[in-house]
Amino acid sequence: MNKRSLLTRPRFILLSLISCLLAFPLIGQGINMFGWFKKQEVFLSSAVNGVVTKNGEAIANIEVTRSLMYIDAKDHVDIAMTDNNGKFTFPAKSIRSSIPSKPFSEDRVSQHITIKYEGALIPLWIATHVGIEEIPEYSKKLDFLNCELSNKRVVFQFKNNNPNNRVHQASSICRWDEDYVPVWLYDGENQYFIEDGDFTKLTERYTGKPVKL
Repeated sequence: MNKRSLLTRPRFILLSLISCLLAFPLIGQGINMFGWFKKQEVFLSSAVNGVVTKNGEAIANIEVTRSLMYIDAKDHVDIAMTDNNGKFTFPAKSIRSSIPSKPFSEDRVSQHITIKYEGALIPLWIATHVGIEEIPEYSKKLDFLNCELSNKRVVFQFKNNNPNNRVHQASSICRWDEDYVPVWLYDGENQYFIEDGDFTKLTERYTGKPVKL
């Protein structure tokens, strides 16, 4: 054995020991290092049903875009057109990815449903879906988007049935009859706090003065 081999062998043994020490806690927790590459199903969005109106009149033949982006940064885009009654639909969507199999993965999906109308990009649903499984509260909201174009964009909260987590939050011009608490209203560059979820109780964010729109 030459002198160089004698020098490099202890270094190799040391590196091997360090690798084993790093891997042992993961194996002890039931994490298979080879399982890091195993693909799992990632839920991106439930089925979507909606209707687009302006001043109560259905808006037909308008393009609706759904953009779903997991943390792999791949944009999954679907296009739908409103029918003569202003209605549109999207199917539920999932993908398969190895990312959830990796330790310490922070799984989330960016959900954007928008339309372009008279040169403006209008949000019908903007939210972040946390985790890789379906969230029933999100599915219930997406089951019917009632989108009146004369509405202002609102950030709203809705119930999270998991008591250990914070309430859910999304942004939209659409409205819901239940489990819907508007918090912020946007009118151009102006932003207003909505007190008690009541659209008649608005306070401008920067001035702190009550206003009436």
